[in-house]
Amino acid sequence: MSHFERILVVGAHPDDAEFHAGGLMLSQSRRGSRIGILSLTDGSAGHHIQNRKTLASRRRREALAAAALLDAEVNVWNEADGELTTSLRLRKRLLIAIRKFRPDLIVTHRPYDYHPDHRACATLVQDACYLLRVPNIEPDIAALPQDPVVLQMCDFFTRPVPFRADVVVPIDDCFNELVELLACHESQVFEWLPHTMGLEVTGDRLAWLARFYGARPKRIARSHASGVRYAEAFEISEYGRQITAEECSAMLLVS
Repeated sequence: MSHFERILVVGAHPDDAEFHAGGLMLSQSRRGSRIGILSLTDGSAGHHIQNRKTLASRRRREALAAAALLDAEVNVWNEADGELTTSLRLRKRLLIAIRKFRPDLIVTHRPYDYHPDHRACATLVQDACYLLRVPNIEPDIAALPQDPVVLQMCDFFTRPVPFRADVVVPIDDCFNELVELLACHESQVFEWLPHTMGLEVTGDRLAWLARFYGARPKRIARSHASGVRYAEAFEISEYGRQITAEECSAMLLVS
């Protein structure tokens, strides 16, 4: 297999996949990979004006719009934003979702992130990984024949364990498309995040978003890549199928 044929990005919130792995999804979709996006919560907490019910519906529409640009499958769970836990019920629900999609690559958060939902999401993926191949766990859904590779998305937190950039994906050639993906999540990138950071969205919104969001992949490129302006980085999880960083990079067609 020359590339990952089925990639599932599991995030805690409807925009996490695009924010942390949008370039990977775009680049691999171009190569023929089937992309799945799974949000474990409804995103209903992330606004300073809209109530939960209104925001949940809006964020679902935003997720569908972004997925349409990727030709990706998307599933937004109805779990309450800000209240995600590592319960047995959710572990089983996630196990079933992964088995149904049958990915050979899963991309998710690290368990050391600042957001409790991100940490819970990462732990749920870890806890589900071994059980994916155990037939007597949820026997009505066929167990996977092989463990998927699991990549964890970059964060900048250092305790208890700092991020390790095993795989770096240059995204210069798809950065503008990535900005358009993120713009679909307008409640977040043009309203909620600027509000929390005390920023004002002025002028052309896409140009503003490119500057605002671009600071993150620029920082990753400065730390982990050379000769590129924008990059995403990922850590290979011990909970998935073990391949080397070189093998994973070759599968993603990055050097």
